This record gives sequence, C-alpha cells and structure tokens, in this order.
Amino acid sequence: MKRRPFLHWPLALFLLIVPALGLSQSTVKADLPICRALVENALSKEQRLYRSVLFGQKKAQDAPVNEVRFDFDGIPWVKEKEDTWRSVSPGYEDTKRNDTQMNDQSELPERKGIFETRRVSTSDLVPYLTQAYRALKCRSTIVCKVVENSLEQDSEEAQEVTVVVPGCIEDTRMTFVGCHLAAAERSKVEEADLLTYCRLVRDGMVEREKDLLKMTTEYDASYRSLLQLSGHMDAFLQEFRWPLANSLRKTAELVGTLYRIPCFIASCDEGPLVSPP
Repeated sequence: MKRRPFLHWPLALFLLIVPALGLSQSTVKADLPICRALVENALSKEQRLYRSVLFGQKKAQDAPVNEVRFDFDGIPWVKEKEDTWRSVSPGYEDTKRNDTQMNDQSELPERKGIFETRRVSTSDLVPYLTQAYRALKCRSTIVCKVVENSLEQDSEEAQEVTVVVPGCIEDTRMTFVGCHLAAAERSKVEEADLLTYCRLVRDGMVEREKDLLKMTTEYDASYRSLLQLSGHMDAFLQEFRWPLANSLRKTAELVGTLYRIPCFIASCDEGPLVSPP
C-alpha cells in the first residue's frame, strides 16, 4: 500500500509532459511551397489589375469565348460558350456560372482601358501609360515588402502592416499567414530563399511588362496613324470627287446640246460630199 504514491508519480509526470510537447509544436502551416504559391498569386493579381487598366475589363456577357477571368478567391474561370463559365480548379470541375455570377464575383471591376481612348493620338496616352507602369512597379514591390514582414511574424493569424516604399504611396496590407516562418519555426535559409524568390519573380514580371508595353504602344501608334491617314484620304477624295463629278456632268450636258447647232463653221464652208458613181 505504501508503494502506490510512488507508482503515481511517473504517471502524473507523463501527463504533464505530453501537453507541453503538444504546445511546443507550431500549428501554423507555413513553409517554402505555400509561401511561394502565395507570392505567385499576389503578383499575378497585380499583373491582371495592371493589364485591366491598359486594355479595360468588359462585362462577362461581352467577353469573347475562351477568355479567362478570376474571382475573389483567385480561382480561374474560362468562358466555354455564351452565358457559361467553367473552372478546372480542384473542387470546381462540375461547377458552372453564368455571366451575372461572374460579374458579381469578379476580382476586377468593369472599366475602360487607356488604349480604348478614342480621338486622341498615342503621344497623348504616354503619360497615363507611364503612370500605370510605375504603379505596377510600386505595387509589386509592396508585395515583396509584405512577404518580408510576414517572415518575421510569430503569430498564427494575419497581421496588418503598413508598407512604405520610396517614391510610392504608403499602403496598409495583411501579412501572408503561409509566410509566417518565424511562427512555424523555420530556418533562416528558407527566409532568405523566399525573399530572393519574390524579388526575382517581381523583376522578371516587371521587365516583361515593360517590353510588352513598349511593343503595344508602338502598335497603337501605327494603328492610330493609319486611321488618321485613311481619314484624311477619305476627306480628300470626298472633296475631290464632287468638283470632278460637277465638271463631268456639265461637260456631258454641253455635249448633249451640240445637236442644236446647225453646223460648225469649218464644216459649213465645205461642199456636200459627193457619192461615188
């Protein structure tokens, strides 16, 4: 009977250690693949926003077949046919949406693009195009700053942080929980890898968009110049057509009245033609 308290001590000690071990393990799901996926999704959204500013965002019913759009959750949807949108994302293979649902759940608002502006030359659009490209650089840099702040968070929930980028507007965003490597007790090597990865993806995207913007601006300038030239040619031909038609009409009327004249002076002095015997 005296040994019972002695036997209870190991059991009590074990019961105290097990909860402590469970609490020491982090419950935050943050690692390299998850954070990389969040970085790619965030930068892709900034790219789609930038392109919608350049080329506009039409209503779903006006979008052509096979156009791809994203909803608030970042899930892609493709227009299969008129008033029918489908997705191949896991869990949405058998889901269909109509144009109204796509308009209500679209991640981007309907807007008119800069290149859709009419009755102006391309040189008038250059300041707005440059500003849009500058906004892309700022917003993509902010994404990497948010990732940098997320890596240092030891919380299990997203935290609101204020990001300041030199030359850009101050912005307030939520951190990426999947990038809270400090809370997940990840190594510093993974943190450095994520910072480098975000900057490389951002630089590559911005550089590619710069080349595409240059090419699109050149094409737009050529197209607008062709339209202006054709417009001037149409106006010239219209002005040239009516005076010419007037002259031809008056000439035809004059020729039509020649039969009223008895004879020409040169032909009146000549004798009648003698018919051969």
